[in-house]
Amino acid sequence: MEWDVIDTYTRAEAIEDGVLIDVTEMAKEAKIKYPVALSEAVYAKIEDKPDLEDIDGRTWDVVWMLRCAITGAIPSKKVGESLIYFKLILNDSNVDYGNFKPKEITLKALVHGGDAGEPVITVMLPEED
Repeated sequence: MEWDVIDTYTRAEAIEDGVLIDVTEMAKEAKIKYPVALSEAVYAKIEDKPDLEDIDGRTWDVVWMLRCAITGAIPSKKVGESLIYFKLILNDSNVDYGNFKPKEITLKALVHGGDAGEPVITVMLPEED
């Protein structure tokens, strides 16, 4: 049976549209060899920050913890060769530093084929596809 492709949506288009946020340069600094993008939902968690934190620092926290999960430096849940779940502390704007309670969130990272079939990593919330 032959199928006609009705439409495609590339990773590059998703990055251009802001559906994915490219953090590849920061990932390179963390010694991650594949291009990395964060879902819009993950980036929204980064942006929902306490006044005392900054977006670049929080983005680095996500990227660094991804690297630690990949290398096994932190506990993580690997599902096959292409999916890993990891946790990190990412406070939201409602945190009360006077009564500090860390907020742990879980993220998942999927290694999959990019626009040209090359390996890429997308970091998402667990409920995202």
